[in-house]
Amino acid sequence: MRVLKLGSICAVLVLGSCVAGSVLAQDNAGAPGAGAPGGGRQGRGGFGQGRFGAPQISLANIPVDLLTKELKLTDDQKTSVEKVRTKMRADMQAMAPAPGTQVDFRELQQKSRAINEQANKDIEAVLTDDQKKQAPELVKTLQTVQTLRIPVQTYSDLKLTDDQKKKLAALAVDVEKDRAAKMQEMQAARQAGDQDKMREIMTSMRGNGQPDEKTLAVLTADQKEIVQKYIKEHPQPAGGRRFGPGAGAGATQ
Repeated sequence: MRVLKLGSICAVLVLGSCVAGSVLAQDNAGAPGAGAPGGGRQGRGGFGQGRFGAPQISLANIPVDLLTKELKLTDDQKTSVEKVRTKMRADMQAMAPAPGTQVDFRELQQKSRAINEQANKDIEAVLTDDQKKQAPELVKTLQTVQTLRIPVQTYSDLKLTDDQKKKLAALAVDVEKDRAAKMQEMQAARQAGDQDKMREIMTSMRGNGQPDEKTLAVLTADQKEIVQKYIKEHPQPAGGRRFGPGAGAGATQ
């Protein structure tokens, strides 16, 4: 029973994070929360938890309105991207394991990655050559923003300077190192069958879901106001969870 419970927890981590990607993508489109198996309420969409609690940023999960604004998508391109997103969400949901079944979370992760990669390829095929050149830098910067718990939906309004982007990128490196260490602790706890330790680590990694003081110090007063206003207007689900059963997979964090 304990092994099954541990496997289920890992499955939720994998599937919840992947489905959260589609929720992040649809956040600005106004679609309902996709959720992990069981669906539910959608979270803030900023996620900001890197490899834990939120998907890695990619063309497949950047909010469509943000992608449209930053890459200057045409109406036809936007429609094509939305179709790719719809198929991606359906494919992710189809992977949801039946209640009570044993889960091979490595296989689940591999299938999720394949779906995401295909969606990325399909979206890239929609872009012009100039848009394709701009896309990698946009993805990289949004990953930094998300890692630092800044809602990605605020990115266009923040109008970050190059100097701010460099400072935030440096902070994100330190955050990722810390999370990598905690993921190793999580793996050790899982192998030891210590569910209490796993929950403790997960709670620690979730934090309070908001940018820390070092991150806020890089922003101007107006930028801080934009971030704090968005967070206030888009509260996290109860318990501060951004994905998982009953949390609406919300990353997207």
